[in-house]
Amino acid sequence: MMDLREFLDNLEKAGELHTVAAQVDPKHELGAICKIFNERPNSPALLFENVKGSTIPVVGQLLASDRRVALALALSQKNVFDETVRRATKPIPTRLIANGPCQEVVMEGSEVDVTKLPLCTNNPRDGGPYITAGHVIIKDPEYGNNLAIYRMMLVSKNEVTIRFTPGHDGHDFIKNAEKRGQKNFEVAVCIGVPPAVYVGSQFEPRAGVFELEIAGGLAGEPVDVVKCRTIDLEVPALAEIVLEGELKIPAKTGDEGPFGEFCGYTTAQVPNERIMTIKAVTHRKNPIYHNIWLGKPPHEHLYVDALTYAVAAYQELKPAYPALKKAYAPPWGVSIVLILQLEKRLMRPGIVNNILAASLYTRSGKWKHVIVVDEDINLEDPNEVLWALTTRFQPATDMYIIPRGITSSLEPSATVDGLTSKAMLDLTIKENFRGEVAEPTDAMRQMVLQRWKEYGFK
Repeated sequence: MMDLREFLDNLEKAGELHTVAAQVDPKHELGAICKIFNERPNSPALLFENVKGSTIPVVGQLLASDRRVALALALSQKNVFDETVRRATKPIPTRLIANGPCQEVVMEGSEVDVTKLPLCTNNPRDGGPYITAGHVIIKDPEYGNNLAIYRMMLVSKNEVTIRFTPGHDGHDFIKNAEKRGQKNFEVAVCIGVPPAVYVGSQFEPRAGVFELEIAGGLAGEPVDVVKCRTIDLEVPALAEIVLEGELKIPAKTGDEGPFGEFCGYTTAQVPNERIMTIKAVTHRKNPIYHNIWLGKPPHEHLYVDALTYAVAAYQELKPAYPALKKAYAPPWGVSIVLILQLEKRLMRPGIVNNILAASLYTRSGKWKHVIVVDEDINLEDPNEVLWALTTRFQPATDMYIIPRGITSSLEPSATVDGLTSKAMLDLTIKENFRGEVAEPTDAMRQMVLQRWKEYGFK
């Protein structure tokens, strides 16, 4: 399986990696560099070789483009959606091996000191240094294993807060553990994982489906795992860094945040957040640390979700609605906007409203806005979506509102419990539509493309 190191080599060969040799401060400066790169189209991933206060290099902007998400799965942008749908439906169980690179260096007990990692304070109002690319593995006796990313703020050399937000499996698993009367809850945090594992972690399947097995399906081979040394969990053998920890029940708590979140705003401080004790740190020789900058979009996290959330919604809707051609969760929609594309020949009266309603069954109903477009609209191009909104949509008849539904509690206009109204938009062409698209014919387009170099174009 391609690990982070091989992926970085591939990105360099593809002109998709820039190495920063100058010393960079992980407090605010590194994050500011990432943000400025976010604002520039086609900007590369960044490898910071000289991070102040640490000997460990930091990679950022790793999957901050549709092209790099495709490269992470060894796919082209043209087939990434269809092929990801195919692979994600064929999960492959993990493969347990005796030893792995992630345990080449081991620190336990009093040796543990996470401050030696180049933890970044990405935004000016963040409450402290955060682990933002921590791929968290937990398990539940009823639902099995789970993999997802949760934010963690530094508390001390062997403690971090961990934010299990409502609506995610981590929140449900810890609540189940408390209900069962468990005395502790074990957590493994993997940083710098193989790219297929990173992408797989951002699926939100039904409880009981392990995202590491989806990652195996995406890669076409099992994810090799090794047993942790101090807790009863298994982690990807090719991870760069692993933190083995546990939460006591009742948990030790402390204030967490503020934090610049994926939605683009700084969330308020969270009182009485759970604190995790780190029992061991293991890592590869000369490890690489992965930092995800979060804030005003677009950013890395949203490009991954644009594919994974859309594929997951497509998988659930397609069997009931064959007219569904493609789905997309655009980065500008901060993971709570879903765009669905329908194939004209399979559409029938009433299908748009039905599929809009059915979409709220996917992703635990967290979508805030769902949009349906025709197949001639490139749903990945906001200009085309807005064009359809302007010329194919009548607000009085082509939209309905759902009051007090569930979305992410991190969306700042929602209530603190994540309640929001939802807009369902039909941007398709209706009967008696008076427009005819003005553009070259397919034959003329093809002829022009064949002569492209003759015109002096590259």
